[in-house]
Amino acid sequence: MTADRTTVTLVTGASSGLGRALALKLAAAGHWVVACARNQGALWQLAEEPQAQGRILPVVLDITESAHIAAAVAMVQQRFARLDTLVLNAGTCEYVDAAAPDLALFERVMQLNFHAQVAMVAAFQPLLQQSAQPQVAIVSSLAHLFPFSRNQAYGASKAALSYYADSLRVDLPWLHVLLIEPGFVDTPLTAQNNFDMPFLLTADDAAARMTTAITQRQLRCRFPRRLVASLNLLRLLPYRIRQKVAAKLAGASR
Repeated sequence: MTADRTTVTLVTGASSGLGRALALKLAAAGHWVVACARNQGALWQLAEEPQAQGRILPVVLDITESAHIAAAVAMVQQRFARLDTLVLNAGTCEYVDAAAPDLALFERVMQLNFHAQVAMVAAFQPLLQQSAQPQVAIVSSLAHLFPFSRNQAYGASKAALSYYADSLRVDLPWLHVLLIEPGFVDTPLTAQNNFDMPFLLTADDAAARMTTAITQRQLRCRFPRRLVASLNLLRLLPYRIRQKVAAKLAGASR
């Protein structure tokens, strides 16, 4: 049975941090939210939050597993017969020892942060094509704009994801592609960082900005502005000097 024409939005990585905050913001804005993550208990708690207003459907989904993706597609097809917005928020970060690189680490990060995102877009295209205003919101990162220490795997995966989003927009003109590139957000993932995170935002603040970008169907959403401006200034430096600055920053963070 097809639901009403209220926007149907699927959010990955919705069990904690930024994804959880975003699912609640979207539900409060009137979306039907299909909240996906691996943690079943956290998803059920999310759906029971007062802010969810009964509009969050928890779905256990590991986006690196093709069988899980197929089951999620079938569920959305049966419940709504379409998908209006696909928000690809799930991701991970592992830091690299460049002197003794762990190739399995690179594979894990690229699998979740890039390959799984491509698989999700491919799997949900038929349902997106049933929407009057189909949209994919891809959550990348500002990290790929500057060479940060131990960031080879994460930064490369996000650079690939940002390029994928821009290129996808060219080849699928029927699909609105929103590229979201946040800076540091206070989440369980960033709580593991042992270095300064300038202009750190709360998950709630970041989710509010993302909700606006999704609602307004922007092409790209980068925040916070002060960090964006700082990175853009660094990118204007001559290449050799930029690398020296990066090395100096890396030394200061150790």
